[in-house]
Amino acid sequence: MSENFENAIRERFEQGFKNWNNGYDAWLDWCETLYEPDAHYNVYSDRLTLQQYKDMMGQLFQAYDIELGEFHNMIVEGEWGAIRYNVYIIDKRTGERIEQKTMEFVKFKNNPEPIGARVVEGWALSDKPLSAH
Repeated sequence: MSENFENAIRERFEQGFKNWNNGYDAWLDWCETLYEPDAHYNVYSDRLTLQQYKDMMGQLFQAYDIELGEFHNMIVEGEWGAIRYNVYIIDKRTGERIEQKTMEFVKFKNNPEPIGARVVEGWALSDKPLSAH
């Protein structure tokens, strides 16, 4: 894999952090450029289609205020990337605040410009899984 592709993956991760904290609608818009149309995301052992993932995140955003926190590290090699970061979550019903430690492993596809690097499949693991009440 080329160094340019690996740099494009790094930029996707960094852009993700910028877009996440702008709310669900901004996240949905960003998804259109981040994920391949037939992408899958594996969350809490469930393999979801892109639409199922969007729907699940919509339910979580309704139940919680979710803010990405500290970005700890990133490894990119070839078409794979891994990131580790904290998420701060407030339950809208109870006001309880949770700090979640999360890792993601993501496989990317290198598309010609202007599309560029996009997610084919990802796996997210957290120490405190969430569910929409």
